[in-house]
Amino acid sequence: MKNIIKKSSAVALTLMLLVSSSCSQDFIDVPAEGTPTMGNYYDSDVKLDNATNGLYGIVWFNMNKEGYYAITDVISGNLVSKYNDNFAKFTDLSFTNTASYISDSWRSCFGAIANSNAYINSLPISVGPNVSKAALDNALGEAHFIRAFSYFFLVRLWGNVPIIENNADYSKNFVIPSNPVEDVYKFIENDLKFAIDNLKTKNRGADYAANAHVSSGSAKAFLAKVYLYQKKYDLARQMAQEVINSGEFKLLGGEELPTKSFADLFLQKNNNNEESIFSWQWTGTGTYFEGNFSNTTFAPENRLVETTYSQGIAPSQDLIKNGYEVNDKRRIETFMLPGDYYPNLTYAETTVGAPYILGYTFDIANETQNSGSGVKKYVIGKENLPITGKFNKPFNGESSMNTYQMRYAELLLIHAEAILGSQTGSTTDALALKSFNAVRKRAGLTEKASISFDDIFKERRSELAVEGDYYFDLGRLPFAKAKAILEAQDRGDRYTAKHIAITATSLLLPYPSDDLIKNPKLTEVVPYTFK
Repeated sequence: MKNIIKKSSAVALTLMLLVSSSCSQDFIDVPAEGTPTMGNYYDSDVKLDNATNGLYGIVWFNMNKEGYYAITDVISGNLVSKYNDNFAKFTDLSFTNTASYISDSWRSCFGAIANSNAYINSLPISVGPNVSKAALDNALGEAHFIRAFSYFFLVRLWGNVPIIENNADYSKNFVIPSNPVEDVYKFIENDLKFAIDNLKTKNRGADYAANAHVSSGSAKAFLAKVYLYQKKYDLARQMAQEVINSGEFKLLGGEELPTKSFADLFLQKNNNNEESIFSWQWTGTGTYFEGNFSNTTFAPENRLVETTYSQGIAPSQDLIKNGYEVNDKRRIETFMLPGDYYPNLTYAETTVGAPYILGYTFDIANETQNSGSGVKKYVIGKENLPITGKFNKPFNGESSMNTYQMRYAELLLIHAEAILGSQTGSTTDALALKSFNAVRKRAGLTEKASISFDDIFKERRSELAVEGDYYFDLGRLPFAKAKAILEAQDRGDRYTAKHIAITATSLLLPYPSDDLIKNPKLTEVVPYTFK
């Protein structure tokens, strides 16, 4: 199947030469800081509970730093860039399979898989005698969850990929074929079912620190999403309903938490709130691999960042014009327009040596990429301890703001779509409307008495823009419909419109060139032998 972008011709010319000279592989290499420590070091439940912290942050660093947004929100047309060359190539789809953002994302996923495999295969025989079965089961559940999440990311971006369960076996023979999409999904489902059965249950309350790691409810919510992507609507509905009925998660600003709002989701002090189902966790302590660069990547001007620069990536004209209904409260928290005021953003009066000021108003003079706007979501401003927590300034402005991977609002929209049960027609089902309208009410919009797939699709974009989901939603559409949406988007600036043309036959990305060189069997597809 033809990918969305062209592959580098250099791969074909150098393949045989480089394969013959390669004596090692880094397909599942991860930073040393993320490598699990085995043996009897985990001799208590507390130590074991903390052991899996790296699965939530360090292994995702290279991907989260920039590539995550390039291969999701930039390709999908939510974000654009023309001055930052790396992002610009994803704006106009001129990148090749040599792009670092592709290889960084691929390696982050397989790094997480490698670490998960290490826990799954070693913990049962390595923990000390004082570790309880409940703590061991929970740690194994976390590892299965992260492995499932990683493969879900891979299968939606690349389709057929190798299923790896044992790092030692793979290190002996890393020239292996890919496995078919249907087998990868079965593997994901099996991992999530294990996670559901072994993870602890939670009731997420005001003790946000206790919510950092996933629960059995997190795994159920994620399985509902996996079922939805396969159009297993009855199973998706059942699983989503179980999560809703459990009461574990809540909407910030919904009926159960009316004193909070959508804006509160993106305050660093609200990491691991009641709405967070699964998030990448960052400490921002000044140690590389542990901080989040989203503030630096998205901030429209230097006065908002802890460094002397910002990356310069902007909302697309399509998102600005078509992403939100009038009076949608989510718009101002997703991108800035001139005159928008943010009471919780701290900025510097000048870029060097000035006092900080709380309360930021966006001015057209600070527009990003001539867009007339700037990204707001994940922009948290200068250090402001009651709001942002503490940065480590010398370390490039890294923060501890979480990166959401699934929120309860999305689970509600999954529930509504699963009840609808197709990408055609409409529904007036009371439960579907309750879930769908809960999200709209929080956004300050009027409720609907009937909803279609297109209603849900649009609502998902408005709710989840700049959170890495829109490209995957486009991938769920018939390709002709997705192609038409992408080609209709204005990816230019406020002065000049720009449109892309797609000649591909799918939205899948190409395998990274380095990995094709090291493993030329990646393009082969062989059914997986399940254990």
